[in-house]
Amino acid sequence: MIKQLKYIGALARQRSVLIAAMTFGVIFLSAVGVDYFERQANGSNIQSVWDGLWWAVVTVATVGYGDRFPVSFGGRIVGFMLMFFGVGMMSLFTATIASVFVEKKIKEGRGLETVKVKDHLIICGWNQHTEEVLSGLTIYGLMSDDPIVLINELSVDEVESLRVRYERHNLKFLRGDFVREDVLQRANVSKARFALIMADLSGGHSRERTDERTTLAAHSIKYMAPKIKVVAELLDGKNRQHLERANADEIIVRGEHVGSLLATAIQSPGLPRLISGMLSPGDTNKFWRVEIPKSFVGAKFRDLARHYRDNHRAILIGFLKEKKAMKLEDVLSDNTSVIDTFIREKIRESRKNFFAEKDEARIIVNPQDDYTIGPDDYAVVLSKATPA
Repeated sequence: MIKQLKYIGALARQRSVLIAAMTFGVIFLSAVGVDYFERQANGSNIQSVWDGLWWAVVTVATVGYGDRFPVSFGGRIVGFMLMFFGVGMMSLFTATIASVFVEKKIKEGRGLETVKVKDHLIICGWNQHTEEVLSGLTIYGLMSDDPIVLINELSVDEVESLRVRYERHNLKFLRGDFVREDVLQRANVSKARFALIMADLSGGHSRERTDERTTLAAHSIKYMAPKIKVVAELLDGKNRQHLERANADEIIVRGEHVGSLLATAIQSPGLPRLISGMLSPGDTNKFWRVEIPKSFVGAKFRDLARHYRDNHRAILIGFLKEKKAMKLEDVLSDNTSVIDTFIREKIRESRKNFFAEKDEARIIVNPQDDYTIGPDDYAVVLSKATPA
């Protein structure tokens, strides 16, 4: 009850609500007053409060139907006061409503408005590769449907430039430090599907400080939304263990495979260009993870490879086999019995991880032709478009 009264009090303090209440109050009092004077007047066409209310609304709205009007001296005095106060307050009310929408639009343009979307992707931070990520998302089709929320501290001009380039996509902007929980709440992180944490170099942070902020953001996001998929970028591979403790689902270390590509360029000239072309945005063949048709579960690798090649001009590279993590709740019963409570406490006291904390994925590349496809397999194919 106290919470409801506080909400009503906060609502009453809003300028638009106060002006609206005063306007409707003036209309109602005018309707009662004109009915009082007009009910006994000869030739009056206002015979009830409802007639008076209709006349008051028509007068304030300056419609001028003329079907109801006061004829008595007292009724006309009420009409004069309504025209003097009511019309002005109605104009003030409409101007206030317009200012609320303008203020909301300005706050949204500056990234200060709370985002009210769900099933969205949150991109935290900004560096020289973030726009390449946006371009890749347009090619992979994510930005065509799902909203994308950018959390960074770019200037207004830079944000407007991004909005112009991606005006056909559902791109939203939120200004603030993505490490802070209040900023993540404004991004509605609890309803998001993915969170991509870029190595944020926009604030002039050192490499160590940048990776610390990435790890702290991953901890905060997983704490606020345990089911969200977190992809994080690191500058230094030595900090990978910290992100793993934060339960990040995918960890990308910048420049991790540069040495291998350089060695490949010597051993197999031209191959790095091929790999770079498949990973770069553009109308080229790309890697896709796709669900396997149910009719091929239990079939052989050769059968599925032929299917993708003949029907989609796609090359089957291999499989991602997902293994769901076993959690403590899967072993214990749903009820809170004494035995279950005792087991939870003992496991917590031991401080040991008896159960996997997150799902695991095993990669199988170029398997044997007689490899049997399982129900938890996903196909990895190389093609220009994702096989439908």
